[in-house]
Amino acid sequence: MRILVVSGFLGAGKTTFIQELARRSGRDFVVYENEYGQADIDAQVLAQTDELSVWESTENCICCTGKQDFATTVLTISNTLDPAYLVVEPTGVARLSSILENVRQVSYERISLLEPLAIVDATAWVRQRERFREIYRDQVETAAVVVVSKAQLAAEGELSEVVSWVRGVNPGARIEARPWTELDGTWFAQLLDRDLGKDGGRPERADAPAGDAFESLSLAGIELPTENHLIWFLDALSAGVFGEVVRAKGHLKCGSQWLRFDMVDRMWSVTGADPAELTDAHGGAPQSVGVFIGPSVRRPWLRETLLPLVREAVAAGNARAAADEGSDVGEHGSHGHHDHVCDEACGHEGRHHG
Repeated sequence: MRILVVSGFLGAGKTTFIQELARRSGRDFVVYENEYGQADIDAQVLAQTDELSVWESTENCICCTGKQDFATTVLTISNTLDPAYLVVEPTGVARLSSILENVRQVSYERISLLEPLAIVDATAWVRQRERFREIYRDQVETAAVVVVSKAQLAAEGELSEVVSWVRGVNPGARIEARPWTELDGTWFAQLLDRDLGKDGGRPERADAPAGDAFESLSLAGIELPTENHLIWFLDALSAGVFGEVVRAKGHLKCGSQWLRFDMVDRMWSVTGADPAELTDAHGGAPQSVGVFIGPSVRRPWLRETLLPLVREAVAAGNARAAADEGSDVGEHGSHGHHDHVCDEACGHEGRHHG
């Protein structure tokens, strides 16, 4: 079994790239999907690709807290499914160097590493590189191949800038900055043919700084009244109202329609969703879910906004509080002038002793 690790920061386009690899390479492979959070939305997307077997892991990041589980799973996949290729999609905040070192612990004559790949988002790389320097640099510096995603959305000067930066960080990397539609099947297939040498990749550093701690919140059963409410929500989310969320994705019901949303850094999109593709494993009713990842996530605010029962409970609580406040105001209204004088005297006293 030959293992290809497809790394890249949150929202870079790893899942889409793996779908392209499956369609264009002509090879069959198993995907190990390591999602950050309890709900693995990307695994559902990959599972819709014909003849693609997906192994999900949502408990821990395979570069750190889930290292041992990952190594055990690799051996299990090799012994039970015995695929020719295993494509690993780690969470976007995983260190590529640590993952390669972990795979090396279980490598032997039947398990080997292919040259690892990192995906860099042409539309968000500047801020991500500056804000999450250690993780971002580790992924690019360790990769043998660096693929620039969303190249069609970047100006020519912007593409040249990202290529120049990658080349400065990793002079030996093969860099591909063309839109994926311009790459032929041979290009994709050769990714599954290039073995990583024994000295390839940069081993994990024992003294590597921990960097930013990321939070993940997964919410099932989310719902909003209309599409306009979703647009307002995504505007607020990208502006930081709900914390520093750098990645969000999911699907939900807005009124009578189902919609998908996707946010990377400060850019978001909304598309229609087919309810038939959103059913659970037993073919039940469509399931709505959202995942929010970032250094700081305002969990209560997200729950209040997206979960109908929480929203109704908060609204009821606010109504009771307003009624109580109105009652208090009425009681004090007849003594308004007296209370005002008292407030001034208390205020003066406070300033004096301060």
